[in-house]
This record gives sequence, structure tokens and C-alpha cells, in this order.
Amino acid sequence: MANDLSKYDIDEEAFSIRDAMNDILSGVESAYQSYNVPLPTRRYWLTGDPAFDCEQVTVSLMQTYLGMPGDEATSPQACNGPRTLVVNISVVRPTASLSKNGNAPSAEAIQKASEWAAVDMFVLMNSLSSFDTWSVYGGAPSAIATITTNTHEGNFMSTQAQITMIAP
Repeated sequence: MANDLSKYDIDEEAFSIRDAMNDILSGVESAYQSYNVPLPTRRYWLTGDPAFDCEQVTVSLMQTYLGMPGDEATSPQACNGPRTLVVNISVVRPTASLSKNGNAPSAEAIQKASEWAAVDMFVLMNSLSSFDTWSVYGGAPSAIATITTNTHEGNFMSTQAQITMIAP
């Protein structure tokens, strides 16, 4: 592969965000395993938004910025101060959809599919500490998290955790 980073003598510290993304994905897998909740087998991390076109788990690197989570963006920050990552964890599962005849799904089918989103919301919210294992700024709050479900795309729905946390 032409863009394979292993061909270059890159300082290990430059891989801290890559390593954090691997850790977050492992944390998601461990969290779901601890609750005995099955995850889709397709799992990976990326930069930017993923396509929701199949069952999958993704961890998306959305942003990094100077300062602590929740700091005012208009306030100047020390260049050597803490940095923050913004990541989205998405669990995409099938949902109830129109039949081949174009009929709407039953209320029961819609609710049944929504049960997965409710379980995903619980697991993600109650497992936040397993996604952020390197933050230790003297006991200061180290994350802001929001868990949402998104509108259906095709035959899939996603449950997403947006986490703003101290960068490693």
C-alpha cells in the first residue's frame, strides 16, 4: 500500500491519536461484552462520518482542539495546554422498514427494532469510562457525552455517542 505509515520512521508519540482510536474501539467491544449484548461483526474506526449502509460499529474521529472539554472556544488557550478529542461511536443495526409492497411496518415491528437502540443507549452511557482510559487531569471532569439515535437511513438506524474527551 503506497500510504502505509510503517514504511516511515515516524516518532511513536505521533501515533497517540491513532492509538486512542484503537483503545476506544476496544473499549466499545469490551463494554458490550460485559453486558452480554451482541455487536455487529463489522467494526472499525475512521476520520469523519461513516456511511450507515450496513450493520456495523464505528468510532469516528471528528475533531481535536486546544483546551479542556467544555472550555469556551472564544477564550485563549495555552499552546502547551491540554487538548481535546471529539469522537462519535455509532452502532448501526437493521430497523423496521417498508415492505416490498410499500406498506408501513407494524407498530410492533417498529417498537421491536427500537429496543436495540434503547439497549445500545444504556450500554454506551454506562460504559463511558471504558472509552477514556488515559484521562487523569487531577480529578477534573474529563468528558462531555451525549447519546442519541438518528433517523433511519434505508433499512438501518444508528445509536451514536458523541464524546468530547481529553486527548492522550
